[in-house]
Amino acid sequence: MKDFRKFLRSWYSLKKITAAKIRDGDKRKPRLLIIPRKRSRSFTNVGEIAQLAESLSYQVIVAEPGPDVSGFAKIINSCDVLMGVHGAGLTNIVFLPENAILIQVVPFGKVEWASRISFEDPAKDMNIRYLDCKIKVEESTLIQQYPADHEVLRDPSAIGKQGWVAFRSIYLDKQNVTLDVERFRPTLVKALQLLHQ
Repeated sequence: MKDFRKFLRSWYSLKKITAAKIRDGDKRKPRLLIIPRKRSRSFTNVGEIAQLAESLSYQVIVAEPGPDVSGFAKIINSCDVLMGVHGAGLTNIVFLPENAILIQVVPFGKVEWASRISFEDPAKDMNIRYLDCKIKVEESTLIQQYPADHEVLRDPSAIGKQGWVAFRSIYLDKQNVTLDVERFRPTLVKALQLLHQ
């Protein structure tokens, strides 16, 4: 993985090798990139999340991957922290500088295993520090689509027994996230602490 990242860094002419190390009294603000997603698993309150991060002294960028891979790679490489809901957009961690931080927002519905093998484990191999925030059912738009006592909300593992297609269509394709910013605050604070180490 390290060799692959070295190749990508060379191919896309990425300059930033390591994430910022913030010192007390430092005027620099760490750069946080929020990947909002457009279709499913998108943040419904990205403005609130950005406002919280700015109040904690982050310089916030909200951007979505597109066809210009080189341009987006340079944006990612300029950041110290990358956050987004579990999904393909987080594969862009390959462009982060070493010691950067990935914050993966894990959707509701027992998808921790997919989150771990897709991003938590690979982040360690890339010398990326990993944090996550598992959303609660109240933060999922699924509560607007199903009655409170519905099996989808009550027992996600029962849906999993129906097969991957059923599970994916509900928990990955139909769900968006309204992140509770006060509950999320400690995660952003922890990322700042890591950048101070």
